[in-house]
Amino acid sequence: MRRIMEKNNKKYSRRLLAALLLFSMLEISGCSIKETDRTAGSTKESTAPSITQTEAAKESSTAEAITTAEANTTAEANTTAAEDESARLDGYIGLLGLTKEELVKNLGEEPEKIDEGGLEFKKAGIRIWFDQTNYKTAEQIFVMDPDFDIHGVKLGEKIDKFKEVLKDPVSDRNGDAHFKYNDIYLSINYDTNTQVTYGLYLLKNDF
Repeated sequence: MRRIMEKNNKKYSRRLLAALLLFSMLEISGCSIKETDRTAGSTKESTAPSITQTEAAKESSTAEAITTAEANTTAEANTTAAEDESARLDGYIGLLGLTKEELVKNLGEEPEKIDEGGLEFKKAGIRIWFDQTNYKTAEQIFVMDPDFDIHGVKLGEKIDKFKEVLKDPVSDRNGDAHFKYNDIYLSINYDTNTQVTYGLYLLKNDF
């Protein structure tokens, strides 16, 4: 009977040992899987794209260069537009004092007659009146282009804007402000209620 119990105890011990061994193997295998997973995760993380400080600095410098170039282009365009308008104004001023024949030659178009003996040059966008004594030389020029500006100030803006650019007028009566401009005068018409400008004349002589 004792031998049978010993045999049973040995069998139980072997089974217990086998179970413990199996459990230990399972734990080791589980740890191995976890480590593999961790390693795989680490590998995935390491292969993810990353931006170095040098690359970021390069991108920042490129963006700044583009912004600067765009700003310079805009400034150059504004400067060019201002220069064009200034040259255009000088061109108009150069017409004062010319005869009808000289005006036609300079502007390259035949004008249409308008009231008070004046002439309208549609392509040039101006109307011209002659001196009141001999009616031979250009005395007044009316600029018809509403987008024409003087040093960045356009018709349609308030008269105060022109006063800022052209300084104090030599006269300002009933919505007609006269400014000295080099050797001529500029007459700017405006609404006395709203102060909004609507007309521009170049005058050879003030009146």
